[in-house]
Amino acid sequence: MVRLSWTSFLVVVGVAIGVANGIPSKPFDGSYDFGYERNAYGPHPLVVFKSATQLEVPKLDVLQSSKSCESSLYTLLTPRGGATHEPQATILDSNGDLIWTSGWNGQQLYNLMVQEYKGEKYLTFWAGDDAVGGHGAEVRAAYGLDADLHDFRITPSGTALITVYHVIHKDLSEVGKNHIGPVWDCVIQEIDLETGLAVFQWQASDHWNLVDSYREIGDDGEGDRAYDYFHMNSIDKDARGNYLTSSRYMHSLTYINGTTGEVIWILGGKRNMFRDLSNGTATNFAYQHDARWSGKDTITLFDNGVDDVHRDIATTRGLKLRVDENTMTVSVVAEYFNPHKIHGISQGSFQSLPNGNVLLGYGNSAAFTEFSSNGEVLCDTHFGPESRFGTAEVQSYRVYKYEWHGMPKTSPASAIRRNSRRSWSFYVSWNGATEVSKWILQGSEDLNGTDGGWKELNRTDRLGFETGFEILETYPRYLRAAAVHDRGYMLGVSEPIDVEETEEQFEPTSVLNYMDRENLPTQLALIAGSAIVVGIILRMGAVAWNNRPTVYWRLPTVPK
Repeated sequence: MVRLSWTSFLVVVGVAIGVANGIPSKPFDGSYDFGYERNAYGPHPLVVFKSATQLEVPKLDVLQSSKSCESSLYTLLTPRGGATHEPQATILDSNGDLIWTSGWNGQQLYNLMVQEYKGEKYLTFWAGDDAVGGHGAEVRAAYGLDADLHDFRITPSGTALITVYHVIHKDLSEVGKNHIGPVWDCVIQEIDLETGLAVFQWQASDHWNLVDSYREIGDDGEGDRAYDYFHMNSIDKDARGNYLTSSRYMHSLTYINGTTGEVIWILGGKRNMFRDLSNGTATNFAYQHDARWSGKDTITLFDNGVDDVHRDIATTRGLKLRVDENTMTVSVVAEYFNPHKIHGISQGSFQSLPNGNVLLGYGNSAAFTEFSSNGEVLCDTHFGPESRFGTAEVQSYRVYKYEWHGMPKTSPASAIRRNSRRSWSFYVSWNGATEVSKWILQGSEDLNGTDGGWKELNRTDRLGFETGFEILETYPRYLRAAAVHDRGYMLGVSEPIDVEETEEQFEPTSVLNYMDRENLPTQLALIAGSAIVVGIILRMGAVAWNNRPTVYWRLPTVPK
């Protein structure tokens, strides 16, 4: 197990880096929440916690589940968008429960991954301004250029592959403008992580023409509006030392000689060099992302098929292709379609998992789906309502699954709050800790005493991000929780809490104070709804009473 403090990631890698009783996330039970999908919980449904109120965590809706999904790995995503408070790097377990989440100086976050450098595993992600040409953090491009958000891959040799966007000026006559104007050029750089020097560089403008693009220039190329004609969004390096890159607006993949920089071949788009053995379905991908080698003759990619201008021209799919470089032919091995026919208008990811499954992240649409290798849908999950897909209110550039072990340097967070039965409970959680097996509630009457003064009061298995213990009247004044590894040793303890002071602080003095403050809007809505229902019932009773049939009673005649 690699134990790393969460802060140490910043120094080494950085393009980027360094419960049961709260309101838990929705379990992976395969049910469908109609209200969730119709925006009943708002555009960004959240899980809230009593011990860690500052955390913003997406609430999941699991539309389909299967035991065949990869449950030994964690799900990594970077929720952001117009409905989010702050972009987050987030790790969830196979039940959808939080493992770790964090913002990064209020910056946009992309591409959360687990990568290996010099034998140790690190979390990496891109942080910065997400406009084209945004700046990276920590690891930077060479020659004074800016590292871009689209890709960052650490190679086994200790280098990093990064995308770079920078503005050049070109003659625009071939795309209908009679002047020289600004154009976004796309660059591959391979950077030595120790020295920061580039060991390889390739520029799209040296090998591609503007007219090869499927993106119309429109008002671009004027003033400071650079024309984004190529739009590189992934780089992969194979065992032969060559590079595979994806161009969104060329609808193609370019395979590049790692020594000379010359183009070896092009797959897809206007300059396609391959014969399609699958009736056109192997080469008609468009606006694609995340192209990777999967073996020496297989390529995987996320085929958006659409963009924000052409939203309905195709159905988004995952695509696995077999390439024969000798005969220059290509064929479809498998296609992966979301059962709801999501149109991923931007971003997206394709990951081949260790067990053979395939994971697709739908980028601009807040969803990820796991498939069997042959394309059968196994698990389908939303982290935002389907009715808002395509609005960019909640999105994640990519969604991946990885093994990860985290041991934070912080202490567990804890709080004493009212539970759902309105009695007091002690809540504890630990943002980033993956090795906690059990929680032990401890108590002491003397805060200044030694550790020997702390006695075990209760224990429970860790079942989710937040764990709650109901407080009994016989418990001592001070409480804390100890996190325990499955091998029995202690990992950390929370700060002691004075039960008496906490209860006085939160003791209700009015109806509003008695309610759970974190859920006050919800509870007020429930009270209002209940009042309306009672009013309707009373009104119906009154109407029924007023409309009752009239009965006249007459005393019997008493014979004289």
